[in-house]
Amino acid sequence: METNTYLTLDNVSKKYGTVDALKSVSFSARQGEFLSILGPSGCGKTTALRVIAGLEHQDSGHVFINGNNVSGMGVAKRNVGIVFQSYALFPNLNAEKNIAYGLKGQASAKEIKQKVRELMDLVGLAGMGHKYPAQLSGGQQQRVALARAMALSPDLLLLDEPLSALDAKVRIKLRAEIRQLQQKLGVTTIMVTHDQEEALTMADRILVMNQGRLIQEGKPHQIYERPLTPFVASFIGSMNFIKQAKKVRSGVYELAGRSFHVSNENGSAHLEEGAPATLAIRPEDVMIENREKQGKNFFSGRIKKMEYRGSLFRLDLSLSDHGPVAASTITVDLPPEKIRRFSLAQDMPVTVSIPADRLLVYSENKAGQFSV
Repeated sequence: METNTYLTLDNVSKKYGTVDALKSVSFSARQGEFLSILGPSGCGKTTALRVIAGLEHQDSGHVFINGNNVSGMGVAKRNVGIVFQSYALFPNLNAEKNIAYGLKGQASAKEIKQKVRELMDLVGLAGMGHKYPAQLSGGQQQRVALARAMALSPDLLLLDEPLSALDAKVRIKLRAEIRQLQQKLGVTTIMVTHDQEEALTMADRILVMNQGRLIQEGKPHQIYERPLTPFVASFIGSMNFIKQAKKVRSGVYELAGRSFHVSNENGSAHLEEGAPATLAIRPEDVMIENREKQGKNFFSGRIKKMEYRGSLFRLDLSLSDHGPVAASTITVDLPPEKIRRFSLAQDMPVTVSIPADRLLVYSENKAGQFSV
């Protein structure tokens, strides 16, 4: 383990009956890092969090916290703070007593009162300690849960989809507050979420899981811009997939008579000529011109559908006016000002530009694994 590694999961596996919830999962978090485990329902992310907390015991593998093997320890001996999706507050205790609950016997009444006051201030609830959970909004209840988790100065803060029960505006506000609090306290934090936007905006690093396996890990911009598999590409953001392309030569792929030029093949550079591949590009990376142009990756197209989404328009384009083609439809995101400047409208012919440096290539091996 690296000297600054604070948490490590080493080949952790967990089964529930015949279901493999975790399949040899390994990752680490550095001291003070905010790590997000992202994936769809049933991918194993909450199981991983519960194994870290000691709420579940793995069938194999090890968990290390601050260099200590805690694999056989219960939750009480791991010094972790946990914030659940459901808040899990005691309804018969006011906010102040909820926060103080875990401090009983740990300090004097005066010290507990002072710490609770500091935590209430820290999470923006000063003067609300007398209120009961039913008298608090969802966002305020989550702040109480967060303060309670921080009361014992945990080595690790574990967040289990902490914002999913809140409405959109409160969620956006609270995720910024949680991130600021985490940075201020410097506590190593692991957050489980299925919300890609939460992960992208809050985390230092993201772990993407699917079907009990860790698929990709990296900084948010790396996960978004260089997804290693079609699953990651489609789960995080929107992605156009141009399937059934064939490699012609290095950096050139062909489909239905069209040549697609790729400036960076990376892991797919080993493909032989004639090998099948899937090309991919984000909707915001596709460019539209209002006049015909010649050159690499310029195609004639026609606007089939326009959908207004506030800060952008989403366009469905046909890359061919003549018959069904496997790569005939592509999605484009454009700002409203470009729509107005080009006077774009449904059924209008346009020139589509697909930048070679933004085009990804996915190739599948015999084991079903992808390279990009």
